[in-house]
Amino acid sequence: MNKFKLYFTLLLTTVILFSCNKDDDAAITPPRDFSEQYSADIDSIEHYLKTHHLVKVEVDGRIDVVIDSIPENNTEGLISIWDNTEFELKSKIVKNDSRLTNLVDGRINDPVDYKMYYLILNEGGGKKATTTDSTFVSYRGWTLDNKQFDINNIPFWATFPKMSTAEVSLISGFRQFTSLLRASESVTVDEENGTIIYNNYGVGVVFIPSGLGYFNSATAGIPGYSPIAFTVRLHAVRERDHDRDKVLSIFEDLNGDGDPYNDDTDGDNVPDFLDVDDDGDAVLTKNEIKYTKINPETNQEVTLYYFFDAAEIDNPETLEDETKGIPSCSGDFVSPTRLRKHLDPNCPN
Repeated sequence: MNKFKLYFTLLLTTVILFSCNKDDDAAITPPRDFSEQYSADIDSIEHYLKTHHLVKVEVDGRIDVVIDSIPENNTEGLISIWDNTEFELKSKIVKNDSRLTNLVDGRINDPVDYKMYYLILNEGGGKKATTTDSTFVSYRGWTLDNKQFDINNIPFWATFPKMSTAEVSLISGFRQFTSLLRASESVTVDEENGTIIYNNYGVGVVFIPSGLGYFNSATAGIPGYSPIAFTVRLHAVRERDHDRDKVLSIFEDLNGDGDPYNDDTDGDNVPDFLDVDDDGDAVLTKNEIKYTKINPETNQEVTLYYFFDAAEIDNPETLEDETKGIPSCSGDFVSPTRLRKHLDPNCPN
């Protein structure tokens, strides 16, 4: 029953955006049809993009934007966000991946294919985030009448689903846009005041339909059914092991489609990345992928864990250059198509 204890620990019944308790003042209006509301939202967003212009700015060392409406006479020849060539307006079709539960079948019932408009101010020089990574982000958010509803210039860690009370989970549109940016290329520390400086970090602006945001929940400064916009900055990325089974969550997205929730090896409705026993053989995954070695310096036995794939770099914890990946039941450590033993219920342990 350990897996179910862990599952309920990780269960999310709602998805919040920020670490402050804005939901305390939330007002819920009766839900509308997702498709009908999206039609209204996308019209509002496209009208905003065609009637407003954007200027990239730097505020206290942080990249941001100033957006304002274009006057009817437009004597200055201002160029709309829609027609801007300096920062090309792009779009991506996404699904609402919010969830009622963390079970395989727990995704919210929303059939809409959302067009999410965005532009990249700076792509960033580091690693791109995957859906299972934690992201270290800062932001500024506003409604389409250009009223700022929140700002957080101090980066914070966000994870979906969150793994502790020290983290938050972001709304669907925010999360899915963050994965289009790259983290900082490098980090330096100001020797005078100890300030951490993130060099060449990813920054962009995203315009989010209400179905990918708060939908019918009114929260501080955001009326129900409001499309919203954000400047998003991605400072750092960290790989996670959600179920702490010694297999990184990124490797438990077995079909590689970016959705770890639809990978369920043992068919128990708990996705592998939240399942402590992936193949349902009553042996914990972490116990199936461990092995022991003798530390030559202490002559003591130590417990180690195989890499998911053959390692390309030395791992100090292995005591030597150990590059084996998780083996198959037959002892195959390297074949990319092998059935790793923790996913094989017929493998004796």
